[in-house]
Amino acid sequence: MEPLTIISDDLVLVDWGPMTLTVSAWADGVARPVMAARAGAAALEALGQLADFQQYLKKPVDRLPYRGQRPAVVVRATEAARRVAAAVGTVLTPLAAVAGAVADEVADEGLRLGADRVVVNNGGDVALRLGPGQEVTVGLPPFPGRPGGHRLRIGHGQGVGGLATSGWQGRSFSPGVADQVSVWGENSALADAAATALAAQTTVDAAGVRRLAASTIDPDTDLGSTPVTVGVDGLSRRDADSALSRGEAAARRVMARLEVAGVLLRVGSAHRVLWRSSSRSASGPGDRLGLRVTRGLPSGRRRHYSFREGKNEGS
Repeated sequence: MEPLTIISDDLVLVDWGPMTLTVSAWADGVARPVMAARAGAAALEALGQLADFQQYLKKPVDRLPYRGQRPAVVVRATEAARRVAAAVGTVLTPLAAVAGAVADEVADEGLRLGADRVVVNNGGDVALRLGPGQEVTVGLPPFPGRPGGHRLRIGHGQGVGGLATSGWQGRSFSPGVADQVSVWGENSALADAAATALAAQTTVDAAGVRRLAASTIDPDTDLGSTPVTVGVDGLSRRDADSALSRGEAAARRVMARLEVAGVLLRVGSAHRVLWRSSSRSASGPGDRLGLRVTRGLPSGRRRHYSFREGKNEGS
């Protein structure tokens, strides 16, 4: 199987080893599949570089040097994790930002090739590059690939170049109880690291929460013997609110120190939406930049984004 496949004019699939990534690129209102495929090749290059730095990426960022010869994707992941760890007051490894860093590399390559709108989806970690007049609506499902949830509308000049979702049922281990923590901000690497950290902070000790040492599930994990959540059964509303309050406190620290525009936290049926431009919590839409969160992501759609222009509202 070829690692790069043009699915349609506005969708290129990069599927190789552990990575499944999609790239969409436009220039002057026209989908550019060849441009998207060329940008997607950057993901394959990044994947090889990450494999070379596998042991480096598993080390806590406070033990890694600030300088040294490293590929750009490794630098992106390391610095994003370092910034988020400092803002939250926690320990992270660069692996917390790797998927987002790859998405950013691909999106920047698409921009360099001449696209004025690029969307890269690396397993739910999304990088956006929007030129003047461009707008995109991105789905925030309870977890990527699942139905329901919210939609976030983003336009050029709003300071959002990426978003990511994490939670205890996601691809990575988490000690928290969040079913969903979605973060949108400066770039995908930063959003990825922040979503990982905030999902871990959205936690509570309750009878229905089951945890195991990460290393007993995966001996190669970077979390070692850290207890990670493997089941959440029947949390009370009080326990869910307690977890959400802890997650919100950590999210506000992140938004105060980093270019994170907003955070959505969900535990069971309870959720909170936080905006950098406001000190309040909300479950409805709006902030002063014109970013909007709305309910009702259509179910069963393959893509987690849609566009105001053209025919693609997912598919």
